Amino acid sequence: MIVSSFNIRGIGGALKRRRIRDMVRVQKIDFLALQETKLEIIPDSVCYKIWGSQDCEWVYLPSVGRSGGILSIWRKSNNSLIFSFKGEGFVGVCLEWGVTKTICFVVNVYSKCDIVSKRRLWSILTNCKRGLGDGRWCVVGDFNAVRRTEERVGVNTVVGGLSQLN
Repeated sequence: MIVSSFNIRGIGGALKRRRIRDMVRVQKIDFLALQETKLEIIPDSVCYKIWGSQDCEWVYLPSVGRSGGILSIWRKSNNSLIFSFKGEGFVGVCLEWGVTKTICFVVNVYSKCDIVSKRRLWSILTNCKRGLGDGRWCVVGDFNAVRRTEERVGVNTVVGGLSQLN
């Protein structure tokens, strides 16, 4: 299974959708995880255009206004959707994949930046794994994690008591 994940930072433009569609075709992607769609509603036509055909199924978590939004799309002919599950900052699917009917859980994450929200997200995902049983797990997405504070771009930080935009 070839899985690809991108923070798309808005999926509204035709050029962006075309580039993703070309990548899906050329790289033979089986599962596409997109974060920050910035769409409250994702119509069938958008998913078909992104995927390049109607041989797909999808599940999404809508944005809140122009913030966030998660979309997972996968090749319909290779699998059967057993169920999907959603929570704050993630959308997951349980699939029977391929001719061997391997049970696969794929979770698409878009984590908030604050540590409390991150801990809550990982606690929920850990409980999902415990409660949903055996199978192969793949967790992908934008975890909003950095090794050093300097790596954060566009986030307010406090320096010497003054707020500064990086």
